[in-house]
Amino acid sequence: MSRYENWTREQLLERIAALESSSTNVPSKRSINGKPRKEQRPFDMSKYSQRHIALKVAYLGWNYMGFAAQGNEEAVPTVEGRLFQALQSCRLIVDPDQCQFSRCGRTDKGVSGLGQVVSLRVRSNLPQKSEEIPYIETINRLLPDDIRVLAWAPVSDTFNSRFDCRSRTYKYFFPRGKLDLDLMRQGASYFVGEHDFRNFCKLDPSKNITNYKRTVLSLDIRPVAPPALGASDSTGFFEVELKGTAFLWHQVRCIMSILFLVGQKLERPEIIQDLLDVSKIESRPDYPMASELPLLLYDCEFDGLDWKYAGNGAAVSTATPVRIYQHWQDLWADHMTRTLLCQTFMASMWGYPVESGSKTLASHLETHQDDPPSIVLGGGKEVRSSRYKKLLDRPRCDSDEVKKEKYRAKKKQKTNADNSTPSSSSTTPTPTTNNDNPIDEK
Repeated sequence: MSRYENWTREQLLERIAALESSSTNVPSKRSINGKPRKEQRPFDMSKYSQRHIALKVAYLGWNYMGFAAQGNEEAVPTVEGRLFQALQSCRLIVDPDQCQFSRCGRTDKGVSGLGQVVSLRVRSNLPQKSEEIPYIETINRLLPDDIRVLAWAPVSDTFNSRFDCRSRTYKYFFPRGKLDLDLMRQGASYFVGEHDFRNFCKLDPSKNITNYKRTVLSLDIRPVAPPALGASDSTGFFEVELKGTAFLWHQVRCIMSILFLVGQKLERPEIIQDLLDVSKIESRPDYPMASELPLLLYDCEFDGLDWKYAGNGAAVSTATPVRIYQHWQDLWADHMTRTLLCQTFMASMWGYPVESGSKTLASHLETHQDDPPSIVLGGGKEVRSSRYKKLLDRPRCDSDEVKKEKYRAKKKQKTNADNSTPSSSSTTPTPTTNNDNPIDEK
């Protein structure tokens, strides 16, 4: 049931109707409310004006398998897939593959976005009518509760959300716990500037990346929320704000993983300098990535975009921004209520007896704070281990070149297998079948 618990009533009704239709294998001539269904005419986009626009999209990512659509929204729900569904439902586009679509960032499963920017060619009212289509309101009415379009902007036909982006800013939220923030800040300072980040990312040989140098413009650690009511100071929340021109696959989560090790005093801050020196460490030590849950694509920076926060762009209407704000406020109140319930449970346990009743839970936690810690991964995830092995003593992952060699060998083997003729003892030749499926690059 967890798969459907966040669906809206309309989504659930549509799903039920689809299941009933498929089970009977008879096309339904009635809509969900029982009224006769009107036959829809094929939509002809060529009869309408079109324009290239950018959309600023916000989304809570924990219900999705990433931002980018993967072709099967039923099995692999994505933010982009839901956005395409809304755009097609209101006839702003016909085919996602034919609308010059581009995205600024390809966030992973569970990662959220506030400043995600996409660009595409959509239907327009201009110049036939004096007012443009209210893009924000039109799209938001068809989106699920955890996705909203915040603004739109007219852009040139050559605009590309990915390649025209000047910088991207991520935020990562974490509770202080027992982390030494001064050590984390010292380690964070080593990331600033241009470095080779191949030891802070996941290597994908199918992409044939030849340059792993990226520029980090800033990396700050600051408080964002005070300690929970009735709880210890360790429940105060902090954020890492990381700004760069571009990022590699899983780069931010790898950075956070190492910063957590430094904050726990399991690694010295200078380990970051060592890992950035690929002449010294040419392949990544085997360490887990930080959790995806606290990661947010906070902002994407562009030159000259005139963002419009109301539908038709003619004037800034207060209705649309207020409505979107109230929508997020409702979600915040729901989640904050759940948080306060958990905080109340935590606070109520401080006086509980432990160790055969000789101590309270509060005193037990205080006296055992120097016990060998679990490895913090963020988002409430930890790896429990009684003995910690230093990064440089761990097994190394394959280097970039080794991964590429293995990938090329696997691809060649696959090609040879597809082109080979099956052997047969029969006097009648067995016809060969050409395999036109693309090679699986995962």
